[in-house]
Amino acid sequence: MTGAWLPSALTLLAVAATYLCCIRPMRRSKGVCCPAPTARTRQSVDEEIRRTREELSRLCEQAAVRQPDPISRPDR
Repeated sequence: MTGAWLPSALTLLAVAATYLCCIRPMRRSKGVCCPAPTARTRQSVDEEIRRTREELSRLCEQAAVRQPDPISRPDR
């Protein structure tokens, strides 16, 4: 019976932490855990798309230039 107190205490601690960190904040803000994201303008979306396309083209160029690693791919 003495070995059962540690798992019980840890379970109680986990329940308390879950209540304090998750359930209580959601109850205060009427079921929403995270604040609403800021409104995005068309310009900010277009800018993000442009940056993503630039990154993709850079990655494609790097993949084209990259030589295969001889250690990871031995000739058969």
